[in-house]
Amino acid sequence: MFKLNIHNTYFTLILLLLISISVFELHYILFLITCIVYYDKVSKKIMDIISYLLLIVVIAIISSFFNKFEIYDWVKDFAYFSKPILAILAGYLLAKSINNFKVFLKCILIVSLVFSVIHILEVFIFVNLTTANVSEIRYVGGISNEIEIFSLMLLVASKKYDEIRIINNKFLKRIILIILSISVILYFSRSMTVSFVIFLLSINGYLKITRKGIKYGSMVLFLFGIFYVYLFNADIKRGQTGIESFLYKMKNAPAEIFSPAKEIDTKNHAKLWDRWRAYEAGMAISQVNTSYSVAVGKGLGSLVDLKFYAPLGDKNMRYIPHLHNGYVTIYYKSGIIGIILYLLFILYLYLFSYFKTKNNQKKIILNLIGGLAIHYLFTTLIVTGIYNISETYSLILGMLLYYRNSSEENAVEK
Repeated sequence: MFKLNIHNTYFTLILLLLISISVFELHYILFLITCIVYYDKVSKKIMDIISYLLLIVVIAIISSFFNKFEIYDWVKDFAYFSKPILAILAGYLLAKSINNFKVFLKCILIVSLVFSVIHILEVFIFVNLTTANVSEIRYVGGISNEIEIFSLMLLVASKKYDEIRIINNKFLKRIILIILSISVILYFSRSMTVSFVIFLLSINGYLKITRKGIKYGSMVLFLFGIFYVYLFNADIKRGQTGIESFLYKMKNAPAEIFSPAKEIDTKNHAKLWDRWRAYEAGMAISQVNTSYSVAVGKGLGSLVDLKFYAPLGDKNMRYIPHLHNGYVTIYYKSGIIGIILYLLFILYLYLFSYFKTKNNQKKIILNLIGGLAIHYLFTTLIVTGIYNISETYSLILGMLLYYRNSSEENAVEK
């Protein structure tokens, strides 16, 4: 049974708001309010984890005083880089009040189901699926929803693990699984596809460097390799409808990230947008041009010069504060030292999956924390990872870090 109380109701509502309203200021305020309302002691382990992210902020602050900046841009960057810290703390403190791992999972599933149903209805009502391309479907239904991926993975894995089985009725579980699957497919999201594979491997412990982990990891890489061999040999053109549109996005993904900026013609908008992530990253890297800025970046408030006015959103912009590539954003603001700290943060999380325990629930939680590390390693390259303005996994991470400890305490009590 799912019993409502003030804490799990608050968690459900905050998730609904975070996902439905993609406004940075709202997300920041919600995390800040949660930290204030649920203020309590946190473990030393949590402080160790967020210290890496905190040091990135400190380095960017110090570096900023040696460069010119506008106060508005500085404050905006400070909030941008401190948001994940607040989110992890908020998740930890909220989980401490809920203090029930399965209730936490049920809240996530309820929110995911709500968004899945809404998403499917929007697409089927407002899109002509016989003629629409992927861009039109995503314009109406949205480009992604991380929570749905997490819930889909939980339902698939619950067949094997009782500790995450939150729906006992097989028929109901099958219906929800179908709804979530349809919704996830209709996002046509490359990052969601990869994240689902990562989480499914992680919860089974296959992301660890073991014989079994190498076996399954190699199988996945081999399948992706075969898939891309097919894509690069297939005649898939830009602007097609249906599944071809999604396959073109997949085919274009490597070039979109890694094409040299000097080879991109800014006057050819079609090709420019296909290589946009690579172009903006190239511009940023070329502007970190002193030994000091290479080490510690250009600081908070620094802007990347695109060298032309690009139609971004509803305005033309030449100077932008952040990029799709999170690694380059961190490098631009806090230099190589910032990149090293961020990679250490990811490594710290990943190593959780190697901790040995006889408690099955704790083992699952540790594997999921390790999976989030690999998820961030991948998504930071394309959608800024933990720094994404609509990212919700940092809140989930904080909650998992609490339940890692509480599951061990509960086992001792039993």
